[in-house]
Amino acid sequence: MKAETIGNRKLSAWPVAHGVCWVQTRSLLFARKLSRRADGRLVAWGVSGGILRTFEFSHGMAWARRLIARYQSAEKVTNARLSASNSQATSRAASGVATEGRRQYVR
Repeated sequence: MKAETIGNRKLSAWPVAHGVCWVQTRSLLFARKLSRRADGRLVAWGVSGGILRTFEFSHGMAWARRLIARYQSAEKVTNARLSASNSQATSRAASGVATEGRRQYVR
C-alpha cells in the first residue's frame, strides 16, 4: 500500500490498512467534530506543544479527502462583506430603498 498523507498541519489523514484511515488534528474545533462522529474512535492523543488528536475511521482515502475539504470549507466565512460598494447595496435593500438606474424610490 502506498502511504499517502493528505491535508495540512491542522487536519491531515493517511491510510493504515485497506479501508481504514487515521485522521489527525491539531485544532480543538476539528477534534470536537471528529469525536462526535459515531463511525470513528480516538486512537492517540497528545498535549505536549499543543493539542493533538488522532482518530481511526473505517473509510478509504477518498472519504478522508471529502471530509477534510468539507471541514476546511466550513472554516471560511462565505457571507463576509466583500467591499464597500456591496455593503451600500445591501443596506439600501434592507432599508427598503431601491435604485433603478439613477432614480431612487421607496417601496
